[in-house]
Amino acid sequence: MNRFVVWSVMRGLINGRSYCSSSISIGNGQVYRSAMVGRSLELSGQRNGVAFGGFEWRRMMSSSPASVEKVTSEKEDKTENLVKEETKEKEVMAVSYWGISRPKITREDGTDWPWNCFMPWETYKADLSIDLNKHHKPKNFTDKFAYRTVKLLRVPTDIFFQRRYGCRAMMLETVAAVPGMVGGMLLHLKSLRKFQQSGGWIKALLEEAENERMHLMTMVELVKPKWYERLLVLTVQGVFFNAFFVLYMLSPKLAHRIVGYLEEEAIHSYTEYLKDIDSGAIENVPAPAIAIDYWRLPKDATLKDVITVIRADEAHHRDVNHFASDIHFQGKELREAPAPLVRSVMQSHLSNGRSISNGHVCSSAIVGRSLELSGQHNVVTLVRFEWRRMMSSTPASVENASSGREEKMENSVTEETKGKDSSALSYWGISRPKITRADGTDWPWNCFMPWETYSAELSIDLKKRHVPKNFVDKFAFRTVKLLRLPTDIFFQRRYGSRAMMLETVAAVPGMVGGMLLHLKSLRKFQQSGGWIKALLEEAENERMHLMTMVELVKPKWYERLLVLTVQGVFFNAFFVLYMLSPKLAHRIVGYLEEEAIHSYTEYLKDIESGAIENVAAPAIAIDYWRLPKDARLKEVITVIRADEAHHRDVNHFASDIHFAGKELKDAPAPLGYH
Repeated sequence: MNRFVVWSVMRGLINGRSYCSSSISIGNGQVYRSAMVGRSLELSGQRNGVAFGGFEWRRMMSSSPASVEKVTSEKEDKTENLVKEETKEKEVMAVSYWGISRPKITREDGTDWPWNCFMPWETYKADLSIDLNKHHKPKNFTDKFAYRTVKLLRVPTDIFFQRRYGCRAMMLETVAAVPGMVGGMLLHLKSLRKFQQSGGWIKALLEEAENERMHLMTMVELVKPKWYERLLVLTVQGVFFNAFFVLYMLSPKLAHRIVGYLEEEAIHSYTEYLKDIDSGAIENVPAPAIAIDYWRLPKDATLKDVITVIRADEAHHRDVNHFASDIHFQGKELREAPAPLVRSVMQSHLSNGRSISNGHVCSSAIVGRSLELSGQHNVVTLVRFEWRRMMSSTPASVENASSGREEKMENSVTEETKGKDSSALSYWGISRPKITRADGTDWPWNCFMPWETYSAELSIDLKKRHVPKNFVDKFAFRTVKLLRLPTDIFFQRRYGSRAMMLETVAAVPGMVGGMLLHLKSLRKFQQSGGWIKALLEEAENERMHLMTMVELVKPKWYERLLVLTVQGVFFNAFFVLYMLSPKLAHRIVGYLEEEAIHSYTEYLKDIESGAIENVAAPAIAIDYWRLPKDARLKEVITVIRADEAHHRDVNHFASDIHFAGKELKDAPAPLGYH
């Protein structure tokens, strides 16, 4: 980790969300129907309604950016400046790995969507009803230590910034976006090496980190950082990242408590910021365009509106982290209490026209967004709403299947419902609402929600290979071939065990790459073109492959020991490699994915020949990929292989961008899976 500090300082000093509808045009003059998977989404925000039709655009990356529609108001010049970085790639021609142009994404009124850092379906309306005065009173030594540590850290901040709340907010958001990323990454790695779910906490913490990063991107538009502030960010981030990394490994309950108190201080700072705006000490300037789109603010929104919604976000982060700490104080793990479904959309099923919660309609939570998902075996209709204060230990219960798979279904979700008999504290005393399918049965998973499922695109070219062209390519290719030798010797044709073991490694690169891009975005005050989310999504997808394989092949004790060893070595090696040469790192992953495709193809051959029994598909796979209820192992391996092909293309494309002498942010990222 010390290498990270040195690398951050040196590099810094040197350099100083796929939807459309009938009313939306997506694509360069044509509709890419082959990319559609039958999902539609309608978003209606506070300032306008945005309708999109959901599609899986798997092979559509290019240098063509989302262009900017010139507004007719007095904000025209400002808007163009705000999205200058987002449209920078318009002047460059980063290579497209598939030769397919990225489709245009437009608003309902026909204007182009100007951002690559977030998509229309990732925007939301802040919940301003949350209690801003809530304070967690220190109850024990750990609480008091966390509380006094935060109060001590505030002293130099107050001295340095005084009442310059714009600069204070901009600087502190670079720190606030670190804990969620560190916590999410460590829970991700823990899930891999222990072959267990996390109760949704990985996504919850990563989402918190992304939300804090968007706060920073907004503040940068309001307060331009000076050179010494950039230098301060490099120093503080390097120290804080390593310190929090170690702290979270040693004591997650202390780490979350500290973050909870930090968020309380953030609420106080933003409240003082608002007081200065109201008093006229700070000019109430027009809101940045990025804030208007991200929080769905009115077109005439001002700085006061922006600070108000950011403060509400901080209040949610406060509650989430205090809740997480409370779970640990009870002697439980986070996975024993389902994670909060905050900020990002919580979608509850409609059953006979009713929204389902704990026996009543949560009409106050609904924000007027509906989503219809049509899968391969059924159609699920959902209502999309923001459930901000609904954490509890009540897990998603399991509906007993009426088929012969009843016992298997119960076994597959045992871990997900482990918290059913526990009494983990709810920070608000509000029970978690039930989530059900369209047929009224309970949704059994906390690790993923119904709106995160998808139908795999099986039309992707499985035979495509990247031919090594230069020394870096050849080095990556031969390294992967060399790594395959011990794998072949150890596993032979035990493809189930091979897949289970290798997925614990395959889920590491996306997390490492996404984390490093996240930190780079913070210290350089710049967007990433959507690549952070793309890589983190790849990591989560690989982790779901592992969770599926664990249901098919139970790991033995020596395999668990092997995972601990391999993950420790591979994580650190890839971490250093990505910092030194991202293009080599992505190329290696691309070739690893080619080998994964080969392995899964051999797996399918053994299933077809009868060497491996074509057993019933695990319940988790049926729900995650929207497979038919009678799906078999063959269908599961087929969709996993298709996923690996997408990861292959994404990583080779990322490497090509670097080989073109550009950064990933210069070419918009793929629009993922969900």
